[in-house]
Amino acid sequence: MDMCDSQKQMEAGGGGDGDMRLGRLEFLAMNNPLRRLVQKHVEFRIFKNQLQKRDIHLEDGVIMDAGCGSGYGTELIVNEYHPSHVIAFDYMPEQVRLAQRRGLNVEFLVGDLRGIECESSTCDAVFIFGVLHHIAEWKTALCEVARVLKPGGVLLFDEPRYLFTWGQLEAGTKSAGMDILEVQTLFFHYFHAYLCQKRFKAPAQRPPA
Repeated sequence: MDMCDSQKQMEAGGGGDGDMRLGRLEFLAMNNPLRRLVQKHVEFRIFKNQLQKRDIHLEDGVIMDAGCGSGYGTELIVNEYHPSHVIAFDYMPEQVRLAQRRGLNVEFLVGDLRGIECESSTCDAVFIFGVLHHIAEWKTALCEVARVLKPGGVLLFDEPRYLFTWGQLEAGTKSAGMDILEVQTLFFHYFHAYLCQKRFKAPAQRPPA
């Protein structure tokens, strides 16, 4: 049994709607022009710069937007990289309905980061725009991301220092089988943006405490 299997067993039965669904005020906050402005000109710009710095190209690849919300980030991804296939999902059906109205050639689904409905080693890249801190079982979510990534595939995500310390988050990422290539701090070190890469062969590790 590897680390991720052990992690899923330990976290089985935890979480639920209470730690993943947005409240009404947060739902409104995530679907307003200011949020879209930050997502485009701060978060997505950082992700693009991280990829360019490492000379990583996602054009014509298979890309996942995990926790896609209303699909604005998905639209940025489609317009920038013109992937061959995009899988985008969110835990809230209300958000998925908003995303589907964008008319993108994207497979929008209701889904759960703790159990991604996707074959292993499918994606060249996974984007997560500030979602992990909503998930009590975030270590399981990272294991699922690593599972669906192809060896050498990349994860780009940003998070506030809320549910975890940076040390805990980075240890969980590495234990899931991914190396951290780039870290950028923003908003007075309250947020970190990461570029990670799935190892071609992940060594066995003990889960972080």
